Amino acid sequence: MSEAPSSRFPAALTLDPAGVPRAASGWRAVIPLGACIFLTMLPVTMMVPVLKQVVADRFGVSTFWTHSFMSINMVGAIVAAPLGGILADRLGRRKWILAAALLCDGILLWALGNAKTFPLFMALRLCEGMSHILALTTLMAIASDWAPSGRRGRMMGVIGASMMFGTTVGSPLGGTIGRAAPLLVFPIGALIALAAGLLVVLFVREADACRNGITFRDIRRLVRTHRALAVPYAYAFIDRLCVGVIISTFVLYLSDSLLLAPHQIGMMMACFMLPFAALTYPAGRLIDRFGRVWPIAFGSMAFGVVFATYGLWSPDLLVVAMVISGVLSAAMFAPNLALCADLSPREFSATAFAGFNVAGSLGFLCGPLLGGTLCTVLLSASGDASGYKITLGLAGATEVLCALITLPMLLRLRRKGLIT
Repeated sequence: MSEAPSSRFPAALTLDPAGVPRAASGWRAVIPLGACIFLTMLPVTMMVPVLKQVVADRFGVSTFWTHSFMSINMVGAIVAAPLGGILADRLGRRKWILAAALLCDGILLWALGNAKTFPLFMALRLCEGMSHILALTTLMAIASDWAPSGRRGRMMGVIGASMMFGTTVGSPLGGTIGRAAPLLVFPIGALIALAAGLLVVLFVREADACRNGITFRDIRRLVRTHRALAVPYAYAFIDRLCVGVIISTFVLYLSDSLLLAPHQIGMMMACFMLPFAALTYPAGRLIDRFGRVWPIAFGSMAFGVVFATYGLWSPDLLVVAMVISGVLSAAMFAPNLALCADLSPREFSATAFAGFNVAGSLGFLCGPLLGGTLCTVLLSASGDASGYKITLGLAGATEVLCALITLPMLLRLRRKGLIT
């Protein structure tokens, strides 16, 4: 897993274009970025508590197609993330790409609420995934540009915490909206995306304005000369696979088997997301001091074990399991963002984070599809909740397996001095 330096991938700068130390100016730039990421992530989980109402009940589709709604946007994301990364790195000026992506996301979210047929609904969802992932990739790249090497953990911790706070607030917000009118999640989500775009135009700053002239050949060179990026990509894939199962299979399990209402499902999701969000930044600070390897490896293994047992708990004890899952998720998410920033050449950070988001999008695509396929087969065979429980157990096992496979690679990277 060699990391040969290349003249195409120079070391990160220590000063911003105005000559201000990046450690100082970076914080002023990252705060509005964090606020923008918070707003961008809100609509993602607003739909989760009302998944059954806005998909299955609205269009009369099966469990598999209800799961597929949570996957189809990731097909668009897989296409858009690398193209968006190339565009952002090639043009240098990422701010206006970001604002345009958020504008498109807002328009598409509004259109989802007005779709009259299921095929049109799914086509709009596909396009919405493209615009959302383009915005998220660009945001992460701008944040990475502002992060000096000794403070990447805490800088990316701010970004990770903003993502998690957005998804945390989105879930109970969607559940509250769902008590009155589930379809309102779409126009409200559209307004939030447009507000994020306005925030970008007014307050977001870029670290520099250089044009790199990046090509597809440079992407191949990036992957070939920085093969260690496969490690954070692997974790991004598995982590998002599990999240995909949570927001599809687990949500349907709560609704169909435990008979929870949308606002109760939203609060259950908040029990997971709130500690996740609150602890991501502290975890980022800790890994700057103590390193990335053991938090991400042991956090992932412990999370996988807890995840696998979701179907075994009563609703009251399941709340405790969700809180524990949130704590463990923070312990593994912050170091993974920092790993990607550590191993990414600065001038190609958008492309590197595009790869990170493609891996995550693939996981998010596979999670609901895996859950939907297993549930369709197992529920028809058993006729009870065991199909949900087996699906959750298998998803948790993938997290444990990923940690066991990648731990030797992480230790090798640390010995080489590429990570701490």
